[in-house]
Amino acid sequence: MTSTTEPAVPVKRRRDRAAREREILDAAERIFGDRGYQGTSMDDIAAQVGVSKPLIYQYYGSKDGLFLACLSRLRAQLLDAVSDAVLTAADAEQAMYAGFVAWFEFLDEHPRAWSVIVDEGMLAAGPAAQAADEVRADFVELIATMVRLNLPPNRETDEEEIQIVAQSISGATERLAIWRSRNDNAPSPAKIAETLQRILWQGLHTLQD
Repeated sequence: MTSTTEPAVPVKRRRDRAAREREILDAAERIFGDRGYQGTSMDDIAAQVGVSKPLIYQYYGSKDGLFLACLSRLRAQLLDAVSDAVLTAADAEQAMYAGFVAWFEFLDEHPRAWSVIVDEGMLAAGPAAQAADEVRADFVELIATMVRLNLPPNRETDEEEIQIVAQSISGATERLAIWRSRNDNAPSPAKIAETLQRILWQGLHTLQD
């Protein structure tokens, strides 16, 4: 009787490609973060991974395509980390603290991610700059959602006020990330989160009046 079972070779090839893509994106994150977008070449990344440059073009089409793939992965990882921390917290106050910890711990675990994701000095225009702005917008909306959930049910929602608060918190975390990246003895994520949470939580209470 003839077997109809498909050979396992195609599955192995897909797995091998996925592994190579991870290696390419890991190298791209490091090199883009260290040298900036303009200072990075596809030759640099191919040499780091040990693959041919045409293979990278086959996967991503161009340096822009590779950068956007790298940014997309970091964006998803960061938002997942922060969202998971916020959504599993016991209450709104703890959600704020947990979200800050997750944000700074992610940047510590991906030390070059800051330059790739949100450093305004790295990108000026084009699809990559637009994608970086979308990362900010996602993070701001996550903060805005947290603020909305903290409002008492009988208070009328002022979306302009919520956006002002969310943009302010986002700006504070970005400036702290820059400061920490330039100081070897910077405070831990927990210390920064505790201080930010204490200051901002008191401010958020005024929105309940």
